[in-house]
Amino acid sequence: MTKLNHNTSNHKRNRSGEPEWIDLETTSLDDIEPEMDAAEESPSIKGHKPERSTPKKQVSKRKPAPKQKKMKINFHIILLSLMAVVFVTIAFKLLFWDKRVRENNEKENDTTLSFDTEPLDSIVPLDSSSTDKKEADGDLRILFIGNGSLADEKDSDANLANVVQAKTGATVYNCAIPGSYMTMKNDTYKDSFIYDAFSFYNLCTIFTIDNTKTISWAERDLGGFPDDIKESLDLLQSIDYNELDVLCIYYDGSDYLDQRGSYNIDKESDPTLFCGALKAGLDLIRQSLPHVRIIVMSPTYAYVVDKDGNYTSPFLTDILEEPMSNYIGLQSQTCMESHVSFVDNFYGSVYEEIADDYLKDNILLNEKGHALLADRFLYALNRFNDYDFDNPDS
Repeated sequence: MTKLNHNTSNHKRNRSGEPEWIDLETTSLDDIEPEMDAAEESPSIKGHKPERSTPKKQVSKRKPAPKQKKMKINFHIILLSLMAVVFVTIAFKLLFWDKRVRENNEKENDTTLSFDTEPLDSIVPLDSSSTDKKEADGDLRILFIGNGSLADEKDSDANLANVVQAKTGATVYNCAIPGSYMTMKNDTYKDSFIYDAFSFYNLCTIFTIDNTKTISWAERDLGGFPDDIKESLDLLQSIDYNELDVLCIYYDGSDYLDQRGSYNIDKESDPTLFCGALKAGLDLIRQSLPHVRIIVMSPTYAYVVDKDGNYTSPFLTDILEEPMSNYIGLQSQTCMESHVSFVDNFYGSVYEEIADDYLKDNILLNEKGHALLADRFLYALNRFNDYDFDNPDS
């Protein structure tokens, strides 16, 4: 029997405590295990504590916790996300923002569109220290110069000048000339456009610097004046301007419809421009007649007529290049610079929403239109005075 050394042998102790050698060649491990268990379960010998066997640990079969993966930044995904956001934003603007722009453009092209613009009225007192003619002789004298509706049916009670005369009891001179313009077609008189002789500036030269040559040339080239023009010119030359109190200037939208220029900053007194002609005439009047109060009445709303005879809005530029609103704004500015009163009839009297009720065609006033402008004139006339008539806008 082979003995194992201490380090490698399996052994057990007998009751006396001495080790008992086991023959590994003839003894199997199955025979040894029960004996060892029995020895461990036997009562302890007096004076000797049995060794406690360490219970076997139950091996847990839990799955190992998964390892936490580190977050990796994928720049390709970020780039694609940003591109998607950009495309969504562009699509939103195309669908909704562009729709609003189209709707706004449609509204601007709608001739029934209402405007909340305040009237450009600028009413100023006479800036002269001369004697008030009303107090001097008790009579108010008013001169009207213009064209269009003012020159239409002068003998009618509904005419603007006659309505003013009826409401004030003043002496009224209506020297409007039909077919005339504020502007001249040419900067000097030429027989190619005879009616330049009756433009605002040339009329002003008659009663300020006594110029009658221009109208004599026109009479020659026309072969004599028509009756309505002759009547106005004769009246204009018969007035005692030392006794004149008020001058009202009212030209309609004819200059705009003929697309005569409105203004040129380098030619502020050019008579071929709407505001240039106005300024040139105002300068003559204020220099020659400083005691006369000047009230400029702007054109009212007027329709543009296309080639098919349809009325369109003067705010549009698809037929005429310059909108009518430019003429009104620049005319207002010219009056303020010249320190004369300005009554805005384009935004404040006959404006787009109500134009059909006050016009009898695309530009001429009907009876209601004359009455409305008469009230607007009287409002300006009595703004800084105490004339003996009712102020319609007070």
